[in-house]
Formats: sequence, structure tokens, C-alpha cells
Amino acid sequence: MFSAALSDLTDVRGGATPASLTRRLTTYCVELLPVDAAGVMLLNPAAPGATADARPAGHRVEVTASSDPALREVELYEAGTGQGPCVEALFTGRPCGVADLSAACPRWPGPTVRAVAAGYRAMWAQPMRHLGHSVGVVNLYRRSTGLLSPHHQERARKLAHAATLGLLLLWARTLRAERLRKNLGSRIVIEQAKGILAARLGLSPEAASEVLGAQAQLHHSPVPDLARALVDRPDGPWPPPAPGTLPR
Repeated sequence: MFSAALSDLTDVRGGATPASLTRRLTTYCVELLPVDAAGVMLLNPAAPGATADARPAGHRVEVTASSDPALREVELYEAGTGQGPCVEALFTGRPCGVADLSAACPRWPGPTVRAVAAGYRAMWAQPMRHLGHSVGVVNLYRRSTGLLSPHHQERARKLAHAATLGLLLLWARTLRAERLRKNLGSRIVIEQAKGILAARLGLSPEAASEVLGAQAQLHHSPVPDLARALVDRPDGPWPPPAPGTLPR
């Protein structure tokens, strides 16, 4: 069952999303580890890790999955305030365990009081990292005091790692799709520009393509940028203005 869970967390075929993958991660954690609840926070966008007191500017922590609505409120508080064992594990890249949440109140008063009020007595925050970069953290809560055993800590690490790989595959797929859309858009603009040049200069499409490429090389400008300038102003000057003065 454990091996099957690891395999499933890296399977991003079909309609998998970061939200659905992290929900699967929390389900597996509760089923396969001696914990009563689990939650996942992701750093958006994923970025190099930092200290808990030096969060990378422009990045936010998002709660993407929680097995218990009461736990979700605790984690939303941590994400919003930047305080608590979960956020510390996320930014330092080191697991953070709390054997007795009541005893940890002086260090993290807000999160620990809320966690205890929700019925939890101990927790373990396992970072989700890849090649030194923070991706997120999976947070495991128990209704009894005490840390996870080393065996179960290692299982938590493996589950977090498998989910991290799955998330990276999802993000890579999204980037590929965006790149394809951008390339397709550039092709369309270039074809439009070739048509404009062919009509204006009385050229064949092939000759218009050569003229467009030659002007782009002369201006040290990408062909799509020059094509966009021509499509935006089809009656503008040709040859186009000097470098740096192309109409936007």
C-alpha cells in the first residue's frame, strides 16, 4: 500500500491538479501514518528556501489541502501571520516536530493555542523541497502527545518527496502548454506580417518572409517583435524605424 501511494503521488496523468494531488497526499498521510489529520501548504510561486524570518519577497504561502476543517483554520492563521512550526519548516527546509503543543505556546502562542483548541496535542511538519528549493510543507497532527517515530518520520519524508515530484511534473506540464501557446501566437503574428508585406511590396509569401527576417537581423530584433510592430501598424513606415524606436 505504501509503495502504491508513492507511485500514485507521482502520477499526474488525466485531470490532476496541485489541489487534487495535495488532497491525495493528506489522505495517504492519515491512512498510512499514526496521525489524526494532515494539511499541506505550498509556496506560490515555489522559490529557494529562506529563514523563517526572511520570507522571499513576492511569495505567499497557500493552504491547498486539509483533512479537517478545524485544522485548515489553524493553517490559514499560520500562513497569514508567517508564524508557527509549519511555516518554519517551509522556509528553513528542516522538519519541525512538536511533541506537546501546549508546552510550545510561549514560542508560537497563536498557532499552538488554536491547534490545541481544535483537539490536537502534537504535530510534525515535513518540508517539501527539490534541489534546495522550497515547494511546500505537509503538516501532520496527532490528538495525543509525542513525536512520530524515526520510521514514521522517514515515511512522511518519502510521501512528501513523491508529492513534490508530482507537483513539479504538473508545473512543468503547465509551462510547456504556455510555451506552446506563446509559440503559436508568434507564428500567427508572423504569418499576418508576411501577408501585409506581400500585399504592400508586391512580393510572394516566401519573399516577404525573407524580407521580414532580413529586417529583423538588421535591427537585432526578434522576428516576432518586428512582426507585431507591423501588424499593429500595417500602414506604418517600411522599412521600420531605427532600433529602439519601433512603435509599441
